[in-house]
Amino acid sequence: MCAHVWAQSRDMWLRGGVSPAWSRRISVPELRRAILQQHGSPVDATIAALVCTGVVNPQSMGLGGGVIFTIYNASTGKVEVINARETVPASHVPGLLDQCKQAQPLGTGAQWIGVPGELRGYAEAHHRHGRLPWAQLFRPTIALLRGGLRVPRILSRFLRSSYLRPSLHASSLRQLFFNGTEPLSPHDPLPWPALAATLETVAAEGAEALYTGRLGQMLLEDVAKEGSRLTPQDLASFRPEVVDALEVPLGDYTLYSPPPPAGGAILSFVLNVLKGFNFSAESVARPEGRVNLYHHLVETLKFARGQRWRLWDPRSHPEVQNASQDLLGEALAQHIHQQIDTRGDHQLSHYSLAETWSHRMGTAHVSVLGEDGSAVSATSTINTPFGAMVYSPRTGILLNNELLDLCWRHRRGSGVTPPPVPGERPPSSMVPSILVNAAQGSKLVIGGAGGELIISAVAQAIMNKLWLGLDLQAAIAAPILHVDSKGRVEYEPSFSQDLNSENLDLTAWNPENPEPTALSSLEGGEEGAPVPGPEPDREARFPERGPGRVPGRGLRVRRSGPQEGWGAFRLLKRLLPPQSWDPTQHTSRLAWSGRIWTPWLDGQPGASRGGDSPAEGRLWGPSPALPEPLWPCPDPSNLPRPLTQDCAPAPRSPIPHLCIFQSKIKEKAAPRLIQGRGGEGTFKKHVQ
Repeated sequence: MCAHVWAQSRDMWLRGGVSPAWSRRISVPELRRAILQQHGSPVDATIAALVCTGVVNPQSMGLGGGVIFTIYNASTGKVEVINARETVPASHVPGLLDQCKQAQPLGTGAQWIGVPGELRGYAEAHHRHGRLPWAQLFRPTIALLRGGLRVPRILSRFLRSSYLRPSLHASSLRQLFFNGTEPLSPHDPLPWPALAATLETVAAEGAEALYTGRLGQMLLEDVAKEGSRLTPQDLASFRPEVVDALEVPLGDYTLYSPPPPAGGAILSFVLNVLKGFNFSAESVARPEGRVNLYHHLVETLKFARGQRWRLWDPRSHPEVQNASQDLLGEALAQHIHQQIDTRGDHQLSHYSLAETWSHRMGTAHVSVLGEDGSAVSATSTINTPFGAMVYSPRTGILLNNELLDLCWRHRRGSGVTPPPVPGERPPSSMVPSILVNAAQGSKLVIGGAGGELIISAVAQAIMNKLWLGLDLQAAIAAPILHVDSKGRVEYEPSFSQDLNSENLDLTAWNPENPEPTALSSLEGGEEGAPVPGPEPDREARFPERGPGRVPGRGLRVRRSGPQEGWGAFRLLKRLLPPQSWDPTQHTSRLAWSGRIWTPWLDGQPGASRGGDSPAEGRLWGPSPALPEPLWPCPDPSNLPRPLTQDCAPAPRSPIPHLCIFQSKIKEKAAPRLIQGRGGEGTFKKHVQ
């Protein structure tokens, strides 16, 4: 659950009563339902849920951040987007974006603060679609703060993360979240009277108390002490943007999502490409079908990364005013569809991947569907965990670090990052979306939390629901895979369980990080923020991972993982039954073998896909096009460590020109099919 509100009865706090004796615990989903039961609109319920979520997930969102609403009005059939994301202030640190490399991934410090838009976003949404009194939406959370807030488990995990803890302790957040030198533990009291007072003022006076009133003045004075350049004019001039949602047909459904600088165009592009492959529950019923799905999904996500240059703020950069339109149409989707082959080894230039953008955690999401069919999908953020790690002690507000997102806003085909434009909204992966089936009257209200993982996760959830036949809960709960800015493929730890159950092994490795990488798990209910994964065990490395680049012929030894775009899971092997090794029947089935040699691909002999020179010592193995091997099998003494220590030639090879080695370390030697390529490629072995 995202939050707990102690209340004597729902009617009490909805009427404005506050009792010191709280006897019933309700969650944020129950809070939303209570608002709807009091004849509130979906927007009313969404605002109340967001206010509460900002208290129990302060590492992800709050009044110091920004929000995007996608709102479907059932009576008119129209969908609009209210973008209240943070903007660039009129004055910022000169050469700010020159600090990007040093600041990433956290981007702490007041220089990264954007003008907060959260409260004005709430006010605009309530003005256009609200029914209940404004103050009524804040009372449950005020009661929570005044009645004795305790540290949620998820917040505690963030506070105790070894990655975040030093920065938190050195920041002004220490006074809120630490008891001396130690971070607060789960269920510890979390006194937050300043935020309670702020919410009481906002409930009584409206959002203008922050943007033109005394709350704003206190906020500016607090953050100025830490170097912020925000001014009263920045706050007063902030305006949410109300625009039409992007609209893309997906079979019987129509997808509505927010336009740039939000990520709806990229989400639309991913789904547009994937629908062309006609995946279905039947096509993925067998492991081979799932492998095929994963390959095409990975390649599509790589191409999607190559389109992120289209997410600049079109108001601040007129030259990209129509850049996102191609992502919504069939022509580009069909072109990309044709570019996706059975390989996964293309260089980054194949996908036009030019930018670097790697922050992973942040944001919170709320979805609400009303009885009349109206719907709201809202995503809110302060950007990376705890934002800028700047705290206003007099208002209780944590400030965002949204300007950090400008760091990956490069000009197409270059690494140049243009300077910020006052009033500009940074690009975002937030995609609060609504899918409508007008014929059946059904709707899917969806969005995600998790920074750059959002688009990957939401696209796969929609794919699972619309095409693969999963129910909604299973579609959302299914583990995801993701492609980062360098083309590396990552996946949640449970992602490969179904393949493992079919004797297929799935691994991924980041060459810049010796530990296996995986996506952070999402916990805490349907609005849960991403939770830091377990601390990496530096001893728990893949035993067959070699030392990376080695002198001489430049072989790279690793189990899997792309470098410079070498993509998908580089090791996908069928494990062989003991004592039954027959390469003519039990072979690697690589849906994306790429330039890696494999004896058989989908039942056909494999072959080289490039003009690799024997002098480079990069490839060896059989070739159906040649009666003899391209060159002799390598001498084991020339293999890079650790294979030089534990491999020796086998007495015979079941297939001509195939190099077979045995382990000298194991008591009972087992034949191993060793294949490889050098340079930027992959060295893999097939183990009996």
